[in-house]
Amino acid sequence: MDNHMFKTATMHFNPQGKGMGSNEMKDNKHPVQDFRFILTLLVVTLCCLGVAMYLRIKSDTNMYQFLTWDMFLAWVPYIISSCIRYIFNKKLTKMSLIWMIPMSAVWLFFLPNSAYLFTEILHSFRYFNAQEGTQFWINIDFWYNLTLTFAVAILGLLLSTCSIIQIHVVLNKLFSKYINMMVIGVILMLSSLGVYIGRFNRWNSWDVLSRPWQIVVDIMQDLFARNSMVIEFVAIVFLIQIFAYVIVSLLTARSSKE
Repeated sequence: MDNHMFKTATMHFNPQGKGMGSNEMKDNKHPVQDFRFILTLLVVTLCCLGVAMYLRIKSDTNMYQFLTWDMFLAWVPYIISSCIRYIFNKKLTKMSLIWMIPMSAVWLFFLPNSAYLFTEILHSFRYFNAQEGTQFWINIDFWYNLTLTFAVAILGLLLSTCSIIQIHVVLNKLFSKYINMMVIGVILMLSSLGVYIGRFNRWNSWDVLSRPWQIVVDIMQDLFARNSMVIEFVAIVFLIQIFAYVIVSLLTARSSKE
């Protein structure tokens, strides 16, 4: 990293420097970092885990036991991006900038775990046994399942979106607007592909380092398989994430102006 980029990145930390604008001074109060926002997501997380536990007790099964681990993994990208943004805003040195490179890579590997929660909606049908000849939507058990998985899906999209927004804020201080838009688009596409890999190929984030070639082989086999759904599924998840990103960005931009 050359001295010019380092000076550009550090300008906003000088109390008397021209690089500090009013928008950057407000940056620390950005809604995605607000304590109340984080607390709300934590409460939603605990409520979802509570409902899952209730359903396990009620059904005397281990249904939704996997949600604890999946929701923990969904929080990891947000925690990492929060650390990256904190380091960038508070403790920026050449060494910290170097450390942010592997941190960003780890963040990208774990990012799909957040949007992955959207696919948990399928379990509302997996765990509900509809009786033949009856309307499944008049059974309260179905609505318990659907409400739980819907809440989990929204939580995952919020964690993913707000995590990417934090990275976007950092990028805005380093590169141009159009370059950042392309980078965010690539990140969202990779995240969507990661959701497919996790849901259908059943690979985990750490497998990117331990078995990268096997992951590529599986994707290529799925891509050229008969009735392949790779492109369409990735496109659906990508559009959903774009929609969530635009909505949250508009809401946070409006909140910043008020």
